[in-house]
Amino acid sequence: MHPIFLSVIGAIFIFSLIIIKLFLYGKNKRYLNFWLSISITGIIWFALIYLLTNSGQIKNYPFLFNKGLPLYYLIAPGLFLYIRGSLNTNYSNFRKQDLVHLILTIPAFISILPYNLLSYNQQQEIVSRIARDVHFAFSKSQYIVNPMHWFAFPASACVYCFFQFREIWKASTLKNDGLKSIKWLYVFTGVCAAIFIGMLAMNISVFKNLGEAWFILQNSKIVSFLCLSVLFLSFLFFLHPEFIYGFKRAAVINQISPEAENIEPEPLLKSEKGEAKIRKIDTNLVLRVESFIKEEEVFRQAGLTLSGFASLIDIPNHKLTELFNHHYKLNFNSYINSLRIDYVKTRLDGGDWKQFTFEAIANDAGFSSRNTFFLAFKKVTGLTPSGYISSLKNDKL
Repeated sequence: MHPIFLSVIGAIFIFSLIIIKLFLYGKNKRYLNFWLSISITGIIWFALIYLLTNSGQIKNYPFLFNKGLPLYYLIAPGLFLYIRGSLNTNYSNFRKQDLVHLILTIPAFISILPYNLLSYNQQQEIVSRIARDVHFAFSKSQYIVNPMHWFAFPASACVYCFFQFREIWKASTLKNDGLKSIKWLYVFTGVCAAIFIGMLAMNISVFKNLGEAWFILQNSKIVSFLCLSVLFLSFLFFLHPEFIYGFKRAAVINQISPEAENIEPEPLLKSEKGEAKIRKIDTNLVLRVESFIKEEEVFRQAGLTLSGFASLIDIPNHKLTELFNHHYKLNFNSYINSLRIDYVKTRLDGGDWKQFTFEAIANDAGFSSRNTFFLAFKKVTGLTPSGYISSLKNDKL
């Protein structure tokens, strides 16, 4: 098999693993992962069609041909939205303005429509002709993607790379020591830009030398560069796993919107150098968390984890960890157990201990075992459940 084909197959395999990882471990940032998955899917589809077309196997898969153009136009926007949302929490959730990026797909859908309205046999005839004559793949036939898309797609992607560079630069100007991802993001965006510029150069070369199209698409240096760059791009995800699992809290620009400026300072903390620092907590975030917990009573879910809670409330793990550690001065499990104990105390105060066992009340509160409940209850109240009931009886005497 041609070495170029092997590198493309390797890239497809790695990108497929990334999508699986996003699905399994990215539940706390579903919106951003949606865009990243769209981008990766577009890359996989483009690489797959390249393999099928240049190997002549596309004639066996007419139903795959002329389907991916809208996805190609979303590769760069998806990466841009993912990186911007990862660096700036104001853009980490859905905004109506983001739908503007879908406009690019409209002419793409129009261009592929004639082919996709053909019968299977007619599509088979089109792809068979392409396999015999590469010139037809770049013709102005209504059943072939309009040639202008081969320039518009990479050109628009280059524009997005420029704005992506700008977002990274804005993050770097904060001089935040936690922004260890900045250099890596510059490299990642640089590779993307090189790929899109290379695609422009390749398409220009093909259209100027249609007689040598097969050679250019299979053996030219620029195609070798593009295939190796795509493979390198796939490796970059694993060289910096935070890109998949989410950037650390320190690597995020937490810009404050006018309506969210209701910030209360916490007590002064001492740094290692003895300098006083004020840690600020967004009271809107506190209210959002406490209201959600009160309304949904999520603490009553047995086995609730920080990641599970983050998915339910749609707030990144790192923001919740910071909130519990620095505002409540408790880790997540301790905080949830304290809510469970308050719930149990309310039921015991109401006389439910007369009708139900401690274990039944504990299970209803979300405790997974009797032992865990007894330990947590004594830690919070200083009494065992039985001792607490005795104190209630004594108070009534």
